[in-house]
Amino acid sequence: MITRSVISSAARNLARMILLALVSASCTAKPLPLTGASSGAPLPVDAPCDAVAELAPERPTIPRPDTIPIPTITPQPIYADARSDLIDATFHSPLIDKSLPILIYLPPGYSDSTRRYPVLYMLSGYAGDYREWATYGLCRVLDTLIRGGAVQPMILVMPEGDRSWWFNHAPIPGSDGKPWGDYVWRDVVGYVDANYRTLPHRASRAIGGLSSGGQSALMLGLTRPEVFGIVGAHSPSFRGADGSLAIFGDREYFKQYDPVWLLQNRTTWRQLALWVDVGADDNQWGNAVNDFRALLVRLGVPHEFQNSWRGVHDSNYWSEHLSDYLMWYSSKLAGE
Repeated sequence: MITRSVISSAARNLARMILLALVSASCTAKPLPLTGASSGAPLPVDAPCDAVAELAPERPTIPRPDTIPIPTITPQPIYADARSDLIDATFHSPLIDKSLPILIYLPPGYSDSTRRYPVLYMLSGYAGDYREWATYGLCRVLDTLIRGGAVQPMILVMPEGDRSWWFNHAPIPGSDGKPWGDYVWRDVVGYVDANYRTLPHRASRAIGGLSSGGQSALMLGLTRPEVFGIVGAHSPSFRGADGSLAIFGDREYFKQYDPVWLLQNRTTWRQLALWVDVGADDNQWGNAVNDFRALLVRLGVPHEFQNSWRGVHDSNYWSEHLSDYLMWYSSKLAGE
């Protein structure tokens, strides 16, 4: 069941209405019909990409960079006046047995065509939520790049992880035991394919994430290459079954999801286009990421790697490289 909005209180609904009124002169958005249900609250792609986190303060505000670099590109005539939409919806996950929010960007011209589109799924970090990437400017940068012809039109999906690690948590005391990995590739992907005009095959489906979401993107790609053919890990964490988090279980349980073990013991990497990056000054996970890259090289795994960009493990680093990420994803995704 899809509800109209994850923002339930009257005060926050009023705040949303005021914000939309203020930006309506520059961007008008209308809800798009979904199969068998009503859509979530529409958000203009321009302003609410940065404001959406502020309208739902159930969690601490996500840190925002002072400046979000947006490429200067002259729009191509075909997309100059075409509408794009940002849909804030809620859907019920059978596997998690819970209704969860999801943010979906639809590219310019989607509502006026019958075209099918490749899909990019982007996972938040552990402390973030489904609005994290949008807060950093991902929707706005993607919209600019599509309109300028720098990347192909695509659907962007940002699901809610509810402070999970995006893999199937170990069924032991202290862990919720929920199948968060299956939730992504089965419930989220199934919902999007059923309600939007996607190209529903692995060559047209990418998954990426930052920090824990980056580690989990690797897990999902390496365990489900029939679903995701393109994987991006941005400053990925490499936490393991060291006993600090019950959801990881013991080493025997976690090895089925561990990117290092999977690379060493499986060949699913042969089916993936792979990107890994980390800030040159990232002292939180930098050493682990560089060690992972060394393993990729030693095993002869094709990949693209970047560790020379200045930055640490924070929003400023990720927001500065949104266009780099998006252009890489676009170059790998198979379009119509």
